[in-house]
Amino acid sequence: MNHPKFPFLGLLSALIILAFQCAPSLAASIEDVLTSLKGLSAKERLARVESEARKEGRVHWASSTPQAWAEPALQIFRKRYPMIQVEYRSQSGRVLAERVIREHRAGKYDIDVVGTSIVTFAGMKDSGVIAPYLSPEAGQIRSNMRDPQGWWIGYFGDIQAIICNKNRVANAPTAWKDFLDPKWKGLFSIDDTRYEWFYALQKILGVEEANRLIAGYRQNGVVVRRGSTLRSQFVAAGEESCALGVYLGNVHLLLEKSAPVNYSVPEPAIMVPVINMMAKLPPHPYAAILLYDFILSSEAMGQYAAANAVVPGRDGLPVIKEVGELMGKRFHVIDVEASSRDYEKTVKEYNSLVKK
Repeated sequence: MNHPKFPFLGLLSALIILAFQCAPSLAASIEDVLTSLKGLSAKERLARVESEARKEGRVHWASSTPQAWAEPALQIFRKRYPMIQVEYRSQSGRVLAERVIREHRAGKYDIDVVGTSIVTFAGMKDSGVIAPYLSPEAGQIRSNMRDPQGWWIGYFGDIQAIICNKNRVANAPTAWKDFLDPKWKGLFSIDDTRYEWFYALQKILGVEEANRLIAGYRQNGVVVRRGSTLRSQFVAAGEESCALGVYLGNVHLLLEKSAPVNYSVPEPAIMVPVINMMAKLPPHPYAAILLYDFILSSEAMGQYAAANAVVPGRDGLPVIKEVGELMGKRFHVIDVEASSRDYEKTVKEYNSLVKK
């Protein structure tokens, strides 16, 4: 009711009410949604999640994984749930993490499932962007590819390899230290941002020996470039003899094109988990749960394993030749939380060795 002396108050009240009605509601926390699912049988839980997800009608997955890799699995999900629109956004891991944290602090919650590089995990956790979620599928994932509390889960792992031009090198060396031999002087490259690889070498060899290894590369004329794909292509083109610490996936793509390359994977094989995390305040929580669980299924994970040189998070899935040849070998799976908390220290040490 308008005050007789202040007629504008009624209009102001109406505008305030309208503003609240039109403003986006705060996203429900994933913890609250999961609490509502407790006590349900597996069948009842799935039925509830599917029903509510259809009502939400949308889900947003932001990841550092190329969209071409995710698309085959997403096509299956879309066919199964045609009423749910899937938005997939691919972006560099560190850039994605910085954006998500910045938007979260500003009160913007538009991502349901997020997959950044492992070095950003601690920052994501500490900033309150993510929350633990133990998927029903988690028990089928290898123990070294998942956080026991559900903070992250690895749906596949990238392998670090050595690639060489077979017109220059008959057989790729099988040990990282082989490139300390003077015969390799100026003929090989490393990446100036391959921090996960360096972190793993410190854990495998010990800090002092790993540091001496990188220093030795510098003394042996190593070429320092950026990018696994680019360095692999330089080797295939014959501009370098070998490149160290490239992804096995890059090797596989070149071999498919009959490029003149050979390769090795030093043992223990260094594996970098590719992870997903659940947003703490997902705008579409039920659809987020549905998609998250689907990504971990053998059906979805099999799509990745069948098309790419990656190690799936589940055992018993068919893999391509280059990965199959690694089965039975020793693996070193990088510790996600420890490596992310040591990230700044690792960067400082690596840069001091590489950029002298």
